[in-house]
Amino acid sequence: MTTGYDIKFARAFFGLPVETRLTKLIDNSFGDWIKNCNLGVSLIYANACKMIEGVTEKVLEVNEQYLGDFEVYASSTAHEVETGYDLYNPDTGALVAINANGNADGYFYMLETGIRALSCDNGTFEPHWLVPEKPEVRNHLVEKYGRVFSAQLRYWAHDADGYQERYDAFKASLAKFPDVTMVEKELTANIRKKARFRPKKKDIPEMAETKITAIAIGREL
Repeated sequence: MTTGYDIKFARAFFGLPVETRLTKLIDNSFGDWIKNCNLGVSLIYANACKMIEGVTEKVLEVNEQYLGDFEVYASSTAHEVETGYDLYNPDTGALVAINANGNADGYFYMLETGIRALSCDNGTFEPHWLVPEKPEVRNHLVEKYGRVFSAQLRYWAHDADGYQERYDAFKASLAKFPDVTMVEKELTANIRKKARFRPKKKDIPEMAETKITAIAIGREL
């Protein structure tokens, strides 16, 4: 179920520099990533979507006392967003069209592959999926929503297989996307050494203080 909030929350978020938005995404998602890593991600898709929708609400700092047209959503809502892919729905985000309820401005934020971001320690980035490839579709998004901002997020555990190769390949790939902004943070957390992100088991997990590289990338149209 989606919830609409006052457009002031959209204006506040989009009023921040892109680097600050990406930093907010990392800082407000890390606790959920740790929880999912240690206790597991629900195998019920609706519950997973509810989790990631809650993360978006924290990133945007919305308040239920101020409801309105800025709609926070997740994939389970089947909200069709025009991203250029057939029946493609961003995992989570928030949007309000231009002229909704008389407001002259519009905003569209999405965390692309959001559930994947919070349910793995070695997921790759795909910058070419941040926005639609076809210029006419991108133009349509801008005409309908005005400000369009898309992000991807990954937490990489240093002890995951292939960490350094993955990191180096990602950094090299960014040269192909000069209009993509990146924020990187080095973090640590006490997380499972094995069986991460699986539903909680009865056995006592082996835990370890682990170095984690958090990276968020974003592109604004």
